[in-house]
Amino acid sequence: MADKKIHKNKSIPEQLHKYIAAQQITHDFILELYEKSKKLKGKEKAELLATAKTLSKHVGRWLVE
Repeated sequence: MADKKIHKNKSIPEQLHKYIAAQQITHDFILELYEKSKKLKGKEKAELLATAKTLSKHVGRWLVE
């Protein structure tokens, strides 16, 4: 029985990559980014707003590391 162990690395197709899911993109997560951007100024604010706008197109998906 020990001969027939299934190794996780062998069961995942080669074309797929393994990542760690960091955060699900939800409406609340995007609103948090928007609220944080209110406290910032200049370039940092613009970058955070652009990130929030981009992520808003991918609600329901996951951010990965």
